[in-house]
Amino acid sequence: MLFLRRLTFLALGFAAIGARGQSFEDTLGLQPVHITLDEAVRGVMEKSLDVRIEWLNWAVADEQTDVALGKFEPSYFLTSNWRESNLPQNSLDYVQTGGIIIPLTEPRLFMQQSLLTQTGIQGKLPLGTEYQIYASTGVFRNDLNRQRPPAIFYPEYAAAVGFSLKQPLLRDFGPSVNLAELRVSRKNAVIADAKWELQFQRSLGQVIVQYFQLIFAVENVEVKREVAAFARTLVAENKKRLELGLLSPADVQEAEVAVAVAREEVITALGQVVERQTTLKTQILGTVDEGAGVVFLPKDSLPIISPQLDRAKHLQSALQRRPDHRGALEEAEKQAIVVKYMRNQLLPRLDLQATLTANGLSGSYGSAFERAFERQGYDTQVGFQFSIPLGNRTAKANRNAAEHRQQQAILNIARSELTISTELDTVLAQVRTARAKMESTRESERLAGQLLETEQKRLEQGLARTFDVLRARAALAEARTRRLAAHADYNQAATNLHLVAGTLLERHGIRIDRGSSQPKAVRTSTK
Repeated sequence: MLFLRRLTFLALGFAAIGARGQSFEDTLGLQPVHITLDEAVRGVMEKSLDVRIEWLNWAVADEQTDVALGKFEPSYFLTSNWRESNLPQNSLDYVQTGGIIIPLTEPRLFMQQSLLTQTGIQGKLPLGTEYQIYASTGVFRNDLNRQRPPAIFYPEYAAAVGFSLKQPLLRDFGPSVNLAELRVSRKNAVIADAKWELQFQRSLGQVIVQYFQLIFAVENVEVKREVAAFARTLVAENKKRLELGLLSPADVQEAEVAVAVAREEVITALGQVVERQTTLKTQILGTVDEGAGVVFLPKDSLPIISPQLDRAKHLQSALQRRPDHRGALEEAEKQAIVVKYMRNQLLPRLDLQATLTANGLSGSYGSAFERAFERQGYDTQVGFQFSIPLGNRTAKANRNAAEHRQQQAILNIARSELTISTELDTVLAQVRTARAKMESTRESERLAGQLLETEQKRLEQGLARTFDVLRARAALAEARTRRLAAHADYNQAATNLHLVAGTLLERHGIRIDRGSSQPKAVRTSTK
């Protein structure tokens, strides 16, 4: 036992020396940066490029909602035209403009200058009504009003105020049709929101899983360093025992070979730490310079996650919380809106049209408008316009395509439910398997430790060779590595279970805040 205690003490001392000699700085030229799981989670929330890219897809969809809503905003219009006419007249035109019926060798030329201006507000209502409220003016200078009488004014100023509307009665009638684009845009924004949350949850899950795997990789480095320190200690002890004639030179050489092999394994383990943080870096770093020349090392140790394995409860949670399933439901509702719109487009077009105008005529703009408001004259028009495409092939094809897409969306819901159920069964089996494996590796490590103690005692008694002790120490290291790997795999399976069940955000104290103008992930507590 004295030999065993001394060997353990020396191994710890050599481990500290070896750690300095085979570090990330000396071996790989990388500067360690220690982070906690909470810091890694915060990095995903703040810097993940995948999440930010997907968020911009939501932002684009949200802007499209404003585009659709903007079609119901009124617009101001102004038109103005100057016209100068010098037109030959036929007999009817000649008489209508005050001429006397006499034979002419050449047609009379009628000259007129006019400036016509119209301004007002026009727009469209959710009912489908297109309206226009306008005021117009006209200034006329021609052969008739220059020769007074018969003209009262020169020039003549005409003014008119009025409104017109066009109301669809069949096709394009009603809010359900005219608001279809707006409702579809809003659904697209909700679907984009779900896709963004899905990307955020996946990125978060990847980082959490890789953080656990990184803990395993770092602890595995320590396991390999302990093996190397043990081998170096054994070399020193064997040399002393060789001097006393208790061991052969082969025992010293076997221990020296074990030192060289252990150093190689430490270097390999250091490289595995670097390899296991690729996803971590891509999800928590925002620029190419942030992770240059550094290696992230976890501050936390492997936790024990003990999720419930109630399938019915997890299935109900997944169907309510999974963003991809919510997106499938929203897609089906969106396609129902499109189908309703396309069915309306099969109807004939029957539009009611009406115009009411009050007119005034005077020798100035102001006076002409006063007389227009006094209804010096008025013009009223009411009518309808009817049209129907013969065959209506385009509208029928669009309707059929929309119904097919609706059927696709409904089938996607069923597929999403089946996928969730299958994923849940798979991940539950993985959790149970990983838990059983973790318990089994603990037993393997315990038995390997007992074997090492036995071989060390036998070596001390001269009943075993150095090779036997080294083999037992390697078996213990391998068992410890398997136990750490099984623990990390169990945490990975448990994390995937939370991801599949839609409870990963709740598990890590995160919620999606949709109370502001844009969705964002916020912390509710520290897990």
